[in-house]
Amino acid sequence: MIMDGREELIRKLNNAFADCDTKFLSDNVTDDIQWKIIGEKTISGRKEFEKSLNRMKTGGPMDITVQDIISFKEKSVVEGIVEFMVEPGKKRKYAFCDIYTFSTTNENKIVELRTYIKQIKKYK
Repeated sequence: MIMDGREELIRKLNNAFADCDTKFLSDNVTDDIQWKIIGEKTISGRKEFEKSLNRMKTGGPMDITVQDIISFKEKSVVEGIVEFMVEPGKKRKYAFCDIYTFSTTNENKIVELRTYIKQIKKYK
């Protein structure tokens, strides 16, 4: 079933983000990928996507906890928490929601990724 394979792929993609596995991420997008980080910027095309992923490596590995995956037709939605170093000794935690849109010609390649992300601030 497509959904089971898709959920497994989504988990692998999130693990790749956590491990900064830029090759795996790049191998699973179309050449005309659009990564829309809502309220921030849009990254267009595989080359820009790869550049952005390489910048991500500077923060090192991240902790990503996937809380939910919902898939329907060509879309999958992932909700979770990501935590990473913003500078030595200083971690930040964010809630995120990613919407993956898969290509209609190649169901295992991502044509668009929309990311909603919000910092979780600690309350005293």
